Amino acid sequence: MKIGEASTGKTGLICAVIVNSVDLKAAGRAKRAGADILEVRVDTFKERDPEALKVELARLKKASKLPIILTIRSKKEGSAVNIGDSERLALFMALIPLSEAVDIELSSKRILRKVAALAASFRKKLIISYHNFKSSPTKAGLQKILAGAEEAGADIIKIAATARKTSDFKRLAGLLMLDKDLIVIAMGDGSAASRVFFPFLGSLVTYASITGTTAPGQLNISDMKRIYKILGD
Repeated sequence: MKIGEASTGKTGLICAVIVNSVDLKAAGRAKRAGADILEVRVDTFKERDPEALKVELARLKKASKLPIILTIRSKKEGSAVNIGDSERLALFMALIPLSEAVDIELSSKRILRKVAALAASFRKKLIISYHNFKSSPTKAGLQKILAGAEEAGADIIKIAATARKTSDFKRLAGLLMLDKDLIVIAMGDGSAASRVFFPFLGSLVTYASITGTTAPGQLNISDMKRIYKILGD
């Protein structure tokens, strides 16, 4: 699987998460630390003017030369602020051309089809995601999520769920035995190991912080690369 010019290898892609603003210095640090790709979390930005952000993302692409995942997370699935669907859609419309992939939640029913159509029209990878900060779905629940994301046209399906028991970790890891393009993340206490080892099982992307964490258990890029070096990657 490729996202822009970045190809997933045996340990997937390391994605640096850019929050609060388009920070060119942070993006430079991320690249030097070993990031393969950037996720721009526009929902964390204080300033969200589409035209201004188009200029900023163009500068980011030129400076970093890294592929960009565009994410405008919903409040329901992890954003600290509640951005209305109309504003989110306007931002997606303006910024998708400057990205290589777009992440939209399966639960964002009102705009999901439109964002999927935009991604297809610009030939960008479509990541359809599910986040649960309280628990992990049952096996049947996970299958329903996969089916819904596939039906909506996902190129990649991302599932991030809180693992409280060993059985939760096993159930999430088991998804990676399927012949599907998946990003699977366990969140919560003791979950950091999933961000290292799930990519060895086939998870396409692991997310790491460079300016601030966006999920429980998220490591920074330097720690991630150091662990991979120890493991012989």
